[in-house]
Amino acid sequence: MIIEGIITTEDRDGRMHVAPIGPHVDRPLESWVLKPFQTSTTFSNLHRNPRGVFHIVDDGLLLVESVLGICNQGDAYPEASYHDDVGWVLKEACRAFPLRVIDWDLGQPRAVAKCMVGKCMELRPFWGWNRANHSLLELAVLWSRRELLESTILQEEFQRHATIVEKTAGDREFFALSLLEQHFAEHLQHKR
Repeated sequence: MIIEGIITTEDRDGRMHVAPIGPHVDRPLESWVLKPFQTSTTFSNLHRNPRGVFHIVDDGLLLVESVLGICNQGDAYPEASYHDDVGWVLKEACRAFPLRVIDWDLGQPRAVAKCMVGKCMELRPFWGWNRANHSLLELAVLWSRRELLESTILQEEFQRHATIVEKTAGDREFFALSLLEQHFAEHLQHKR
């Protein structure tokens, strides 16, 4: 099964890089496989330094900012603490799983990284279910696949999920939606 979340890795200078990722896991969370594109910063960082931290989050805005790359721009870094034995841990996450890549398969554009998982770090309780956050997750995944989908499909899916966000959101979710609206509009304008 795939769980969606955020991974932190380290660049050559030890700075944090934040990105969304959906690892393949088993139900007891003992088997972890990452599939980053070999062109991604996450892949470069993990290939050079085989450790990262996977985060379970319940914050749609944080997820949207990570998929848009906003988390890696200047003052927009999310709050995090550095642990010598683990790496960067996001303070707003619910749980964090230290990962170490133990095997690579580089035969496809998406590398396959088998990982060993460390002890789960319980950071705070999961806030609860919210339909707006689920739709933001779907919109984030849609954004990550924008180059693979036709414009009409992008527009239809965006509108369907935007309606759910508009009906069930709080301030953070509305702000996340506005960021996505802006990026989707620019992307669709550029495709014309």
